Amino acid sequence: MSQHYPLFESFNYKLGSKLKPEFHTHAKYEIYYFHSGKCRYWIGGSSIELMPGDLIVMNGMREHGPVMDERFDYIRSTVLFDGATIGMLGLVTDFVDMLKPFRMSTHYHWRLNAGLKDELEHLLAKLDHYSKRSDAVAYSRLCVAFCDLLLFIYERFQETADGNKAVPTEKEKIVQNAMNYIEQHYTESITLDELAEQLHVSRFYLMKLFKQHTGSTLMDYINERRIKQAKVLFFLDAACSVTDVCYQTGYKHLSHFSRTFKRIAGMTPEQYRKLM
Repeated sequence: MSQHYPLFESFNYKLGSKLKPEFHTHAKYEIYYFHSGKCRYWIGGSSIELMPGDLIVMNGMREHGPVMDERFDYIRSTVLFDGATIGMLGLVTDFVDMLKPFRMSTHYHWRLNAGLKDELEHLLAKLDHYSKRSDAVAYSRLCVAFCDLLLFIYERFQETADGNKAVPTEKEKIVQNAMNYIEQHYTESITLDELAEQLHVSRFYLMKLFKQHTGSTLMDYINERRIKQAKVLFFLDAACSVTDVCYQTGYKHLSHFSRTFKRIAGMTPEQYRKLM
């Protein structure tokens, strides 16, 4: 089986590069672990003085980013991923809602004790090991290791309950509800007017809020969600035709699907299908 389809948007293990302070938002889930250095992490207008062993998980909707002291090495590991992709690849079970910590709050912050630090750092090392291999067994073990990481986070979520969660604002709830609606209806024809009506806000207000909190326009987000599903369908069944995938992902015209797929994926659906 080809490993062209990625599990993560990005994974950086013990990254040591220095960055200029730059705060951003996005529509992805993010895991941030601080190994060493001296840094303040800003999120949602407040800051956290980081200590080695600090773990932050977030849904990306609040502006965030590090402000480091350049006199010290700044070592961190980060995972950026799409919750929908994790579910589609079968990594979310019926027994534990592993993505709940990312949906329940804009972000959580935990300061891990020595034992939990060792456990998490072992999990990150496993992710790094298997992500460097390209065989099918390694990819399967990478998926299992990532499930274990999500379960580790879920345990921290259970232990702390709602004690340190950042409650979403009303504006963030609107954006999250828009994303939830898109997730349920992206295979259908969705108009911005229909979406705004469902959320009881104006079309202009919804467009402004969504861009502000995710860094993406609504239509770009819908198209990216559809193309992500198209990639998964090709990944799961290489025999699936481009036409079938086009209609299964909410597009009415093959030419529109092909143009959008190439713009987002960097290649045509036919080229991508051959990689599977």
